[in-house]
Amino acid sequence: MNRRFLAALAFATFGMAGQAFAHGGVSLDQGQCIMKIGPDQMTFTGYQPLKSREQFCDDIPDIGPTIIVLDAQQDELRDMALEIRILRNVGQKDDNENLEANTEIYVPPKKYKTGTLNFEYNFATKGNFIGLVKARSDDGTKEYVSRFPFAVGETGDKNIMLAAFGAFIGLVAFGLYYKHAFLDKKKAQPKA
Repeated sequence: MNRRFLAALAFATFGMAGQAFAHGGVSLDQGQCIMKIGPDQMTFTGYQPLKSREQFCDDIPDIGPTIIVLDAQQDELRDMALEIRILRNVGQKDDNENLEANTEIYVPPKKYKTGTLNFEYNFATKGNFIGLVKARSDDGTKEYVSRFPFAVGETGDKNIMLAAFGAFIGLVAFGLYYKHAFLDKKKAQPKA
C-alpha cells in the first residue's frame, strides 16, 4: 500500500514539474523552446540583457527591457505574413474582447524571409500576459494562431512554491519510509 502511494506521489510530482516548464503554446524540447503554430513550429527565445545573459523559454523573469526572438522552422511560415500581439491578461473570456485596450505591444504583419522575427519591449509591470502569434498566407486561405500565456516578474514566486512542494513531498516520503522501516517493525516484534 505504501509503495503504491509513494509511486503515485512521485508521478504526480513529476507531472506537476513538467507542467511548470511547459504551458500554453510553448514547450521545451531537446533544449529548445518550441512554439506550435498550426502544423508548423517556431523556436522562442527571450533575453533580458540588462539583468542576465541567460535566455528564458516562456515566463519572463523580471520587469525591464526584454528581447524576444522567434524563428520559423518551416519554409511555409517564411512565406506567410507574421504578426505578434502581447495582451495583458485581465481575465477576458476571448482575446478579441477589448483587444486594443488590452494590447501591450503589437508588431504588424510582415513577411520574414529569413524566418527570424525579433522585437524589444520594456515590460514596466509584473503580471500575466497572453502572447498571440498569427501567420496568414497571401491569399488568406491559411491562417494559423499560436496562443501562449506567460508571466512577467513572477518566476521567483513559482520557483519558491515548487521548492516548497518538493520539500513537502520529500518529508512525506521520508515519514512513510521511517514508519515502514522502523515503527512497523517494532510493533511486529513479540514483546518479552
